[in-house]
Amino acid sequence: MLSSLFAGAQGFEGSIYFTKSNMMDVTQYAYHVKGNMVRIDEMVEGSDKKVATLLVNLDNGDMFALSHERNLWMKRPSKDGATKAEGVEVKEGSLQRSIHGKNCKQYRVKNAAADREIMYWVTEGDYAFFPKLLEILKRKDNFSTYYLNLDGLGNKLPVMAEENTLLREKKGFLQVDKIEQKKLAAVMFDIPEGYEKMER
Repeated sequence: MLSSLFAGAQGFEGSIYFTKSNMMDVTQYAYHVKGNMVRIDEMVEGSDKKVATLLVNLDNGDMFALSHERNLWMKRPSKDGATKAEGVEVKEGSLQRSIHGKNCKQYRVKNAAADREIMYWVTEGDYAFFPKLLEILKRKDNFSTYYLNLDGLGNKLPVMAEENTLLREKKGFLQVDKIEQKKLAAVMFDIPEGYEKMER
């Protein structure tokens, strides 16, 4: 069982709800965190209906994808390649603001060759899981690859981000809608009973 692999490490336990958009499509996610396990639920916009789920073990990098519509699961192979964007310039701003009751600091990451700049509002807390998760997922979107260029990521979490061209044309946004610090049931991080392994 995946939940039997929980480590004793202290850190954030609970759920963080995100909305992400590329200005054409909007995707909503819930990140559920307990110990060394993260469950990422992708949801239908404006509802709690789950489209898909990914279970991630932060210690060994194992990933298991769940299809709720078909009651199937499969182990997702690890991805190769770099996790950080190259050719970027990072500026730590002096501006601060409160978002969802969290004190946040502004960072700007610019890639002149790609005509992109992302402004992040970042809070600090028990969020050591987040940079580890990005390193395992190896997502190719700018929000992930630019963010990993920030210094001292250890316990930081981006609460809001906006991607623009250098002429300030908006290209996308990422925002945390809600942070719930709470105890989660270990069974949330297991492959559900009755789900069958998908043969490739």
